[in-house]
Amino acid sequence: MASHPPNILALILTYKQRDKTLACLSDLLKGRDIPFKVLIWDNGSEDDTLEAVRKNFPTVLTHYSNTNLGVAGGRNASAQMAINQYGATHLLFLDNDILVEPGFVGSLYKPFESDTLLGQTQSKLRFMHDRSLINDGGGAQISFVFWRVKPVGFGEQDRGQYDAMRPCISCGGAMMVRSDIFQKLNGFDPLFGPFGPEDLDFSLRLQKSGYKAIYIPEAVGYHQVSHTFGKGYSEEYARHKSRHWLLFMKRHANIWQKMGFYFFGAPVLAIQVVIRETRRGNFRAIRGLVQGLFHSKKAG
Repeated sequence: MASHPPNILALILTYKQRDKTLACLSDLLKGRDIPFKVLIWDNGSEDDTLEAVRKNFPTVLTHYSNTNLGVAGGRNASAQMAINQYGATHLLFLDNDILVEPGFVGSLYKPFESDTLLGQTQSKLRFMHDRSLINDGGGAQISFVFWRVKPVGFGEQDRGQYDAMRPCISCGGAMMVRSDIFQKLNGFDPLFGPFGPEDLDFSLRLQKSGYKAIYIPEAVGYHQVSHTFGKGYSEEYARHKSRHWLLFMKRHANIWQKMGFYFFGAPVLAIQVVIRETRRGNFRAIRGLVQGLFHSKKAG
């Protein structure tokens, strides 16, 4: 049982997304049900985001980084500021393209009061463009053999089928974690920057350390999903994603999953990517994939 009031600090990264950040803040603060602070970490924008935040939300904490630290780096730096300067006991990581329903923060925090082994909670997310559809109904489903990561219930109509609290592999866009556990695990691993999956790696490491990660369906947010690379991979994206997958698999897959990937999944996926990107004339993406899979010292 919690013996002292929590000191919850919501951490929101932004980079050249002033309007999204303001909208996120408006919903988050409007639906306040328990005390919490908010820190906006600007990763080097040049659109006067923080000036607008200070004008419209004077109680919100702000910090400007002269360099873009990326997602993992920005989250880690903002978390250390929240802990060291403001004494945060619980950290809420929230993407700035998410709008939340009232009671969001309280719902994510409440289970921590009665479970000392709980390290992490995650919200339910629906799509912003169609609020009847599920974006994430219980964390990530991972297929190591076929290199697939898909949120539970992705794209389904929300009929209440994912309204039960359950263990999960938590995604980082709308999750709360105990500060002491975050420090114990050294936060998100910057080796996965950019393009992830530093959030899934963190949740799996947390659970391997003996703590629980739980999906909380009462905490509901609406996600404006971006598909920046949906029309074809860049060479950089393909190279980083493949390297990161090998590192992620090395840490968390069992021997049979690794063998399945190398002897079956990887060849099938490579053929699919080559065919798809060749049709698009995107030969650089193919080169990036090959470089990532076969010349990665980090993951090897």
